[in-house]
Amino acid sequence: MAGTDDESLKAHYAPFLSERDKYRKQYSFWTRDLPDEDRIELGGGMPNVGLFPVQSIAVHLVDEPFQGARKSDLVNHWSHFDSPEGYPIARSFQYGETKGTQLLIDFVKHMIGTLNRPAYDNWDCILANGSSDAMFKVFETICDSSTTVMMEEFTFLPVVSNIRATGATCIPLKMELSADPEEQGIDCDYLGDLLENWHSKEGYKHLNKPKVLYTIATGQNPTGMTLSMAKRARIYELAHKHDLLILEDDPYGYLHFPKYDPSDPLRNPYHGLSTQDYISKFLVKSFLTMDTDARVIRLETFSKIFAPGLRLSFIVANKFLMGRILNLAEVTTRSPSGVSQALVYSTIKTYADRKNFNDENEAMFQGWIQWIMKVAAQYTHRRNVTLKALYETEAYKENLFSVMEPSAGMFIGIKICWPNSYELKCETIFEEMDALNTVLLKSGVSVILGYRMAVDAEFSAETCDFLRITIAYAKDDNELIEASHRIGNSIMSFFTK
Repeated sequence: MAGTDDESLKAHYAPFLSERDKYRKQYSFWTRDLPDEDRIELGGGMPNVGLFPVQSIAVHLVDEPFQGARKSDLVNHWSHFDSPEGYPIARSFQYGETKGTQLLIDFVKHMIGTLNRPAYDNWDCILANGSSDAMFKVFETICDSSTTVMMEEFTFLPVVSNIRATGATCIPLKMELSADPEEQGIDCDYLGDLLENWHSKEGYKHLNKPKVLYTIATGQNPTGMTLSMAKRARIYELAHKHDLLILEDDPYGYLHFPKYDPSDPLRNPYHGLSTQDYISKFLVKSFLTMDTDARVIRLETFSKIFAPGLRLSFIVANKFLMGRILNLAEVTTRSPSGVSQALVYSTIKTYADRKNFNDENEAMFQGWIQWIMKVAAQYTHRRNVTLKALYETEAYKENLFSVMEPSAGMFIGIKICWPNSYELKCETIFEEMDALNTVLLKSGVSVILGYRMAVDAEFSAETCDFLRITIAYAKDDNELIEASHRIGNSIMSFFTK
């Protein structure tokens, strides 16, 4: 690629845009006059703040997850005109900028610049209404019926729905379901061969060569696996060679799991961990950090580290693509919820007030990272409790299942080990897994079957015989332990009945 200036970005990435994008234009009926304090505003259809039914809000924060009824001195107050500072009710309850409030945009850019600064300068970000909205906007911008999109063979299936709704075709990529952190994730040899020999591949050669790779590179859903930096480098090299966009979806990256220690199963390395060590030793760098071509689009969300009901996320991309995504937002959803933005901004700012930094965004970053570390510590504890309980079951000791230990996120994979003497009672592995699921449900535990998260179940028939369980929602350790024991007992019962 020649460069990453505005003209070069447009020349290179305009051909990636969908046909619909060229017809998408916002028609404005208002003028953008310079501010005039004496002017009486009769043009904008905005209600006066006095018409809002809310006068003030007091938000009581916690110092740490599961704080319970213990009161904290962390309170942020909202009023019509004074607080949160810079984003009071008069602004946050009003129509807002489509890209999001600049206060939160500045913080997000500081966070990206600190943790995963792109390898070029001409990038930007916008806020969106959660990850699903973000991916919808991206796929609407870059996909149509002529587009081929590759992704891990197991994935978050609403992604497939989004892609196919544009008319595009989804292609599954073989994964290495390995415990080896250097090997797990996308099979790079398979990917390389597919791209090199696309036009001779049966079943694919009638399709246009892929132009997009979608990946959940860290704490992959549903497998919990993470691409190593070596694999990321190779995938990026292939993307450069074959001119692919990489859509990196990262809802789980901050929830890193240190390696499980069976000799000390409840050991939690987050206790006493410094912020710097968390950043340098735990977090895996984004594709953005090696993106010299400006071909990576990154999605992040506040759902897993704050609350999913806020529906607040952000997109990072080169300024040309960012402009086209923003254009779509202008004619569809417009600004994300101002209340959600104000809640996130004021919460992070309140955590920042305890930090002694001259730069406000750096203080906010440090305060927010420490909250994230506390959340990650809780997930690590839950992972430890669940693995310990699973490994204690008779079914595990009888080698009726193995565990795909996750490296990040909120999911654990339980791989069924079929005894040599066992004869399938159903015609397909899918029906056999459904039969196992019936036993699990009768025992009082719900899971997700791996084959139901396959892009193409037949393509993944040999590796789809696993269960995905989540450690996120259970109320406490006892519930996780009980659920794990029920899973073990159900698997034992399934094979011995």
